[in-house]
Amino acid sequence: LNYAFPGIEFPYRSQMILECEFYLLENMDCCLVVFHPYRPLIQFCQDLGQGMEDTLLPVAWKFVNDSFRTDVSLLFHPFQIALACLHMASVLHGKDLRGWFSELSVDMEKIQEITRYLLNLYDLWRNYDEKKEVASILQKMPKPKTQ
Repeated sequence: LNYAFPGIEFPYRSQMILECEFYLLENMDCCLVVFHPYRPLIQFCQDLGQGMEDTLLPVAWKFVNDSFRTDVSLLFHPFQIALACLHMASVLHGKDLRGWFSELSVDMEKIQEITRYLLNLYDLWRNYDEKKEVASILQKMPKPKTQ
């Protein structure tokens, strides 16, 4: 926040805030263990075969990375996220995996919902103007009290 409020020193350091957040989460009995979709993604790509693995895995991997900027990892199972990212990669490369997906016993509605989350993220990134948004947020923020 130094760029927002130059010359003003804040009474709390980030390490102190992080420590307080940890105690708060501990008291609330929160579990922050999140399983990653990378392992199921690799297994699904190996199931598809070498030709598909080489082309789809790197793109699907990037989609998985981007999925962590949303809350899908908290709402869906890792294998569903992996399948959604694999589906997006196959559409991007023009590969027809409908036969392979039909053999799986998964809820395609959930896969499509994860895809919508990711597409909404990309739409937000495309339309986001950081300078305009941050300036309006900083105007609404209360100014820190100096001691």
